[in-house]
Amino acid sequence: MPLVPAAALALVSACGITDSGPAQAGPPAAGLPEAERPADVVHVYFSSPLGLERVSRLDRGPNSPQDALNRLPEGPDEAERARGLISFVPRNTPAPTVTGQRRGSVDVLVPRGWGSSRTALRQLVCTAADAVGTADGTRIGEVDVRVRRTPGGATDTQRCELNPGSGRGPAPPESNKGAETT
Repeated sequence: MPLVPAAALALVSACGITDSGPAQAGPPAAGLPEAERPADVVHVYFSSPLGLERVSRLDRGPNSPQDALNRLPEGPDEAERARGLISFVPRNTPAPTVTGQRRGSVDVLVPRGWGSSRTALRQLVCTAADAVGTADGTRIGEVDVRVRRTPGGATDTQRCELNPGSGRGPAPPESNKGAETT
């Protein structure tokens, strides 16, 4: 009877599969791909007690300065208002219009009715600069935003002044008196 187990072992090990050596399986693992910001997100800047704060908005198209500026008159949503965010951009006015864009710069026409609010202008400048920087890789504080109050009028070149990575500006906001809290 000792031959039976040896014969069974010989049958099992003789299944017809031979050693073929190592198999090619493709290139070695390279780690996770670098995360990119989705193309359907725009950033808009609103005022907080600490300065300007960046918020994200889902958008139907790629992040362009015009798409971002179109979101400014909407103001903060309910959750953002609960966090203390407000907007100095006048309610029920058209969005600023992008009239030109090059690497590291954008031209913007401010619509009538915006008044002279310094914080509304900073919201516009940082929103436009963020979108330009996202599109072409320019750092947000190095984007030139050329602002015109009237078509063909004088241009005022501005840059977004924010603390790096904080999303908040160093300058205190204007008084909340008269601010839209949309």
